[in-house]
Amino acid sequence: MFYTLFDFPIGKIFFAKTSKGLSFASFVKDHSRLDEITDFFKKRNILLDYDESKFRLEYKLFNNYFKGKKVSFASLPIDFISGTPFQRKVWLETGKIPHGKTETYKSIAQKLNQRGYRSIGQALSQNPILIIIPCHRVIGSDGTLVGFGPGLEIKEYLLRLERGEVSA
Repeated sequence: MFYTLFDFPIGKIFFAKTSKGLSFASFVKDHSRLDEITDFFKKRNILLDYDESKFRLEYKLFNNYFKGKKVSFASLPIDFISGTPFQRKVWLETGKIPHGKTETYKSIAQKLNQRGYRSIGQALSQNPILIIIPCHRVIGSDGTLVGFGPGLEIKEYLLRLERGEVSA
């Protein structure tokens, strides 16, 4: 599996991909987060090989996204290397939320015929491909920002960026 780190306005993003597509995109705030990410791959006996040149499309798309442009990630192949069938179902449903829009955990649960919406939050907490699987667009039923691993300040930044409230 190939990996790289790119700098963006809100910090570094760690990307990893197989020959089939992108498998991992995560914010890296500090060295301990980088250790967590590499441990994720070690536990699965996945060797990482640094190669920035394999990520030209990802860099282009993410760079445009952080410039405030409405970006479709549909052209980017995805290869889920983790996740239960239920988690993948939640991730794919979340991927349908349009740029600049939000949905609630409850509304996603209803779309998937799930009784409880906490299972949706638990599935999204394991989302391996941030921004592309836009779990930052999922909010509480009362409109509050809740439940985002990289931090609520990043969630707020991404939502504001998508609404055009952040100058690129």
